[in-house]
Amino acid sequence: MVTNTVSVLPGLEAHPSGALWISGPKTVVIADVHLGYSWAQRRRGELGPLADEQAREKLFALTDELQPAVIVFLGDLVHAPRPCAPERAWIEDTLTCLSKRARIVAVRGNHDRAFAREFGGLNVETMECWSSPGLTAIHGDRLAQAAIPEHSALLLGHLHPCLGIRDGAGASQKLPLFLVNDHCLVLPAFSPFARGYDVGAGLPNELMTCFRKAEVEAYAATATRVVKLGPLRQAIERMLSSTPSTPGHFRRRARGA
Repeated sequence: MVTNTVSVLPGLEAHPSGALWISGPKTVVIADVHLGYSWAQRRRGELGPLADEQAREKLFALTDELQPAVIVFLGDLVHAPRPCAPERAWIEDTLTCLSKRARIVAVRGNHDRAFAREFGGLNVETMECWSSPGLTAIHGDRLAQAAIPEHSALLLGHLHPCLGIRDGAGASQKLPLFLVNDHCLVLPAFSPFARGYDVGAGLPNELMTCFRKAEVEAYAATATRVVKLGPLRQAIERMLSSTPSTPGHFRRRARGA
């Protein structure tokens, strides 16, 4: 029984990892995993650590917990085309292991347009659009060209929505967000390395069209729990109007200043 999720729409539950759980058909939808990210950065000349194992461990932990029958990757399953030999072997092993646990569907994203050709031997179904009763899912990189469904909610990835927060010591972080209303749902990036689009700057106009310009609810995915923030506009206003507490502030309060 899944207990670590929060209902965001009927039959749709947000998971702390950033995945969406569709309980009826036991399907988990995961956006923007970007497998091979560290390898790709090395091929570009950035000599950071090979940290991709974090993404793999996160995927396996999620499937261990939810035991899905279907895993839908909502675009950007891999980070870059033309993988080097060890990168390809690592990606193939990861997806082969997952395919032994569940049926795998990969919706095309802008980062993995060559996926069907380069990894065509894997047991992964590739498609432009995936649908479930009341739900139509595309990656979201070409919204201007997308046919917005009339009688089902649109499910998107691509944006990597997050909300930037800062404490009194000046430390900052970005909280991955689910953005939801009856017309559209945008998933946060599942990748541990995705920097994200800070919604404090406002949402792109084409995305607001998908939300039918109606109020949008925000849910933060903290990795350990899902927190309902309420209407996105109000969450941003609270963040902008709050004054971070500083050590000096607490010292002044203690002295009665």
